[in-house]
Amino acid sequence: MKKSILIAAVVFLTSVHSFSQTKDFAFRNTSLPINERLNDLINRLSLEEKANLLWELAPAIDRLDIPKYYHGNEALHGVVRPGKFTVFPQAIGLAATWNTQLLFEVSSAISDEARGRWNELKHGELQTQNHSDLLTFWSPTINMARDPRWGRTAETYGEDPYLTAQLGIQFVKGLQGNHPKYLKVVSTPKHFVANNEENNRFSCNAIISERTLREYYLPGFKAAIREGKAKSIMSAYNAVNWTPCNANRWLLSDLLRDEWGFSGYVVSDCGAPGQLTLAHKFTPTPSDAAAASIKAGMDLECNGGSYIIRDHLITAYNEGKVTMAEIDNAVQNVLHTRFELGLFDPIENNPYNKISPDIVGSPKHQKLALEAARQSMVLLKNENEILPLSRKEIKSIAIIGHNADEHVFGDYSGVPINDPVSPLQGIKNFVNKKTKINYVKSHLRLHDLSMIESIFLSTPEEIQGLKATYYVSKDFTGIPKVRTDAQVNMHSRDNPPDPFFVPGQKSVRWTGFLEAPVSGTYKIGVSSDDGIRLWFDDKVLLDSWVDRGETLDTSTVELIKGKKYKIKLDYYDGGGDASCRLWWKIPGLGLSEFTAEKKAAKESDVVIAVIGTGLYNEREGHDKEHLDLPGNQIDMLKECIKVNPNIIVVLVTGSQHTIGWIKENIPGIINSWYPGEQGGNALAEVLFGEYNPAGRLPLTYYEDISKLPDMNRYEISEGRTYMYYKGAPLWEFGYGLSYTDFNYSNINVSKERLSKEEDFELNVVLKNTGNYDGDEVIQIYASYPNTQIIRSLKQLVAFDRIHLKKSETIRLSFNLNANDFSYWNENNRKWEVEKGKVKLQVGSSSEKIWSEIEVELR
Repeated sequence: MKKSILIAAVVFLTSVHSFSQTKDFAFRNTSLPINERLNDLINRLSLEEKANLLWELAPAIDRLDIPKYYHGNEALHGVVRPGKFTVFPQAIGLAATWNTQLLFEVSSAISDEARGRWNELKHGELQTQNHSDLLTFWSPTINMARDPRWGRTAETYGEDPYLTAQLGIQFVKGLQGNHPKYLKVVSTPKHFVANNEENNRFSCNAIISERTLREYYLPGFKAAIREGKAKSIMSAYNAVNWTPCNANRWLLSDLLRDEWGFSGYVVSDCGAPGQLTLAHKFTPTPSDAAAASIKAGMDLECNGGSYIIRDHLITAYNEGKVTMAEIDNAVQNVLHTRFELGLFDPIENNPYNKISPDIVGSPKHQKLALEAARQSMVLLKNENEILPLSRKEIKSIAIIGHNADEHVFGDYSGVPINDPVSPLQGIKNFVNKKTKINYVKSHLRLHDLSMIESIFLSTPEEIQGLKATYYVSKDFTGIPKVRTDAQVNMHSRDNPPDPFFVPGQKSVRWTGFLEAPVSGTYKIGVSSDDGIRLWFDDKVLLDSWVDRGETLDTSTVELIKGKKYKIKLDYYDGGGDASCRLWWKIPGLGLSEFTAEKKAAKESDVVIAVIGTGLYNEREGHDKEHLDLPGNQIDMLKECIKVNPNIIVVLVTGSQHTIGWIKENIPGIINSWYPGEQGGNALAEVLFGEYNPAGRLPLTYYEDISKLPDMNRYEISEGRTYMYYKGAPLWEFGYGLSYTDFNYSNINVSKERLSKEEDFELNVVLKNTGNYDGDEVIQIYASYPNTQIIRSLKQLVAFDRIHLKKSETIRLSFNLNANDFSYWNENNRKWEVEKGKVKLQVGSSSEKIWSEIEVELR
């Protein structure tokens, strides 16, 4: 029997069973309006059942044939769980494409894969698994990347509110689909609002003027709600002006619902209701926290371990702190979306239930992942046209850097269903077969530590690596799986999760021997998420057997050159992220550690150094202390350039860095971001000119972090982003080079004088005058030369990504409106247009302006 026929048969049987007991209830009647069906269902629910519907792990209500439902999954750049999916470039890389249509295509592919897998799990042989988390996604992240130290910059669409809004709209639309009745999946823009620091995220109090909120922090959310029609939104941990977002009625009700017309449900960030009492000291008891959240406009709790709604909402009701009407309103908001997903209708009614599971990881989606990676690449420097490289002329290539043969995906990444392509593999796939690849496995030295490699299974065989015993429990019980690990270098999100162990609780024991290359005092370290114990020759050297976020423990030992020491490392993971790495500092180790890299560089025509960062340096829960590249990467480049100046740096990163030395000394620089499963192939195409890069920076590269305001300052006008920063950046917002050249001409406007709410057109003629086909990203900025108030130095008001063949010319028109130049008047508490001149700048970055033209607002 064909798979599709089997699924159809099971669908029919499931449908019959599902509606057998409750088919005559009004909430099952698909001919009635949703609100009537909702009212019928809510009237049948007990208070306990209502409370259970208001947390993300909503249990089944068996007497009404309502199955359990899990509201929370992630789809930032691909579905995270359950199973394997296509992994697209990280969000910041998608932002670097400056391509709204591409964002729509990527998010549509993500939601197709979610529905395809949902259909497979619900109706197929895997129906015992929890499949409900494939219909509700806590994505996209549209907080503003206002400070480069923020650990979650990689999850965003950058520092500009207009770019963020336009990309966010399309991502939401692609996820939710365009059916007039049914949702494909639910999109949840997050975190509402001004969620912009990690080290203090539970108790942060962001002091922000209403004008800055309206003009900078809120536009992305407003657009996602009003134009994208997002059906859910996640509130933030932090407070804004002394009121925690999760208990902020002005944010969650007055602004969101009354002003913007939001009709979906508000979900808390995980554990945020509990933080009202614990971190913010805003409410005295858990029942007060439950009442404050519901009364403000929160509908659904992501519990984060605190279970405020599940365990304390009924108490709050019995104490008179919250009314039944307020509880019913939250239940209605949550259930309304489940109706729109078709979960109370016959399965065959929703066309999205026909999406085949074969779409997951399909060739079509692999091609889209490749195209997204291509378009995300930003060429930062190309001195003396070192790029593109010639496959015919290049005889040998040195490939160095700790990210060269890694798949660095970033936060909230799933597991690729297809084999991911590293930069090294992508280059190998692309070069001439006669080209010699001199690859050196470089090692990142963090905290003055490097990865331990001189480890062996046993003596005298000296097989490199350690015996690794993996258990699906946190206490070494059950039947383990055993293999040899070359190093202790495990991280569930920094690289694709290891298929050798499953998500959830686990424990691992590594045993073997270590050999010291020199005699002296060694610094030994283990970094881990959750508990570790390390033994040297049966003596405990490190002991941190506790639940915790990723932490580094160190100690020192005296070792003798050539002697082998027995080691054992135990690790447990309580669930969630899993990481464990074994490090050391060798006495007297200096620049001689780059001997292999220098040798490869000297023997090669060109050097490709794939460097950057990963979740050890930037991630949720961890802000960066500085913007320098972590570890010994600059030292490596300084040594290699002594023997070969033909170096191309490839940055694998999720945010900006202070890399002035690289800009001044390295002739070729590409930012590949975290490029997803096809990143290696895309990079090779860019390096060798098969694809002409046209990505643009969605944020500013600063030359010196000391010139920025303190991280806890939220007023953008104090000198943040290209809009207010007066220094000379390393690379400005919107920057990116190409292998070809473009000419701008005949720039004019249809009207030079405008009244309020009046439309006009800005026209541009663009020609590709270079030797390559390629894309140009046209950017339109506005500034206010005669303003009487504080305005931004400039602000993005329009953009477009255009492909032109060699010598091709195109005429473009940008539709603008006088309200595009408005500001929030805090005295009148409304949007106003300031009379006077507006200077429109047409360029290919925020600083590379080709022409200026003025209009006057009357």
